[in-house]
Amino acid sequence: MKIRNLILVLSALTLPLQAADVGTAYLNLPIAVKAGETKLVGVFLARPALLKGELGSAVTAGDSSFTAYGSNVFSSYTAASEASTAELAPASDNLYVVEFTSGPSTGLIKQVSSFSGSTITVKGTLPALTDKTQFILRKDNTLASVFGNGSTITLATGTSTANADVVTVLTSSGLFKRFFYRTGSGWRLETDRLAGGADRANVRISVGTGILFKTYTNKNIYLSGEYRGTRSLITINEAGTIVANPYPVAVTLGDSGLSSYLTKDVSSANADTLKFLDSGSYVTYHHNGTDFVQSIGGAVSNTRPLRVGDAFILTPQVSETVAFAPQVITK
Repeated sequence: MKIRNLILVLSALTLPLQAADVGTAYLNLPIAVKAGETKLVGVFLARPALLKGELGSAVTAGDSSFTAYGSNVFSSYTAASEASTAELAPASDNLYVVEFTSGPSTGLIKQVSSFSGSTITVKGTLPALTDKTQFILRKDNTLASVFGNGSTITLATGTSTANADVVTVLTSSGLFKRFFYRTGSGWRLETDRLAGGADRANVRISVGTGILFKTYTNKNIYLSGEYRGTRSLITINEAGTIVANPYPVAVTLGDSGLSSYLTKDVSSANADTLKFLDSGSYVTYHHNGTDFVQSIGGAVSNTRPLRVGDAFILTPQVSETVAFAPQVITK
């Protein structure tokens, strides 16, 4: 696993680098979508903090768990299973992330797989962490937390993906799965769409990632939650991950700083690729060592924008942790 710092230079606003303990801001951002179009939408805002703590002992790089200072710190938390088919139908929204807020790994977000007393086990592995490293525990984003459920649903409902808004999630195995809200019944998977089908409300849309969204009618959807104002690090699956623009301003590929940290090659087959959705078609970009270019045709694309609420599909050569520089909104 490689760690890369992708430093995004935000030219649209003056957003100074800040320490990890900067305050958060609650945002409610409208994202315009057109009827019949599919849009990659980045979900970069977080749910509220549930608990703040610090490590009770150091962690060795490669470990998958850490112990917090205190006794039975996590005794009131139980993580819902996402093993096998449960990834597409978790039994509850007890899906958690832990975010480290001090030290060299500030901003690292890891999904939680289990709790035991004062110990958290995460998915994947951890970097080296020192004693007293600070962390925040949050519930992660889900279909229901982002778009509502029951009386709070904000989407067009229907009886199938043909007559309802559609949310597509990229699974951990690199498969696209389409969901919709069945009128009067709840969240359903496209292939299990009947009223008595499994409840899909708790499918995870992890903070910093994104979804494909197709609306039945022109509308604004709203991204709501905490903008954390700190560096954001997420694990990028080798099968591909939808990665959100983590800022409430637009950037371009050329001014993003990505060119310094991506695997670059003249051929996209040997480079990290960034896939954008433009007018219903995927356009793939990579860095050839000199410029960002379209992978087919080779057109120089340094000015290709990543707008507020946008996302792209990043497929790395190897699984890696991607880091975005810390920023805050100036007042």
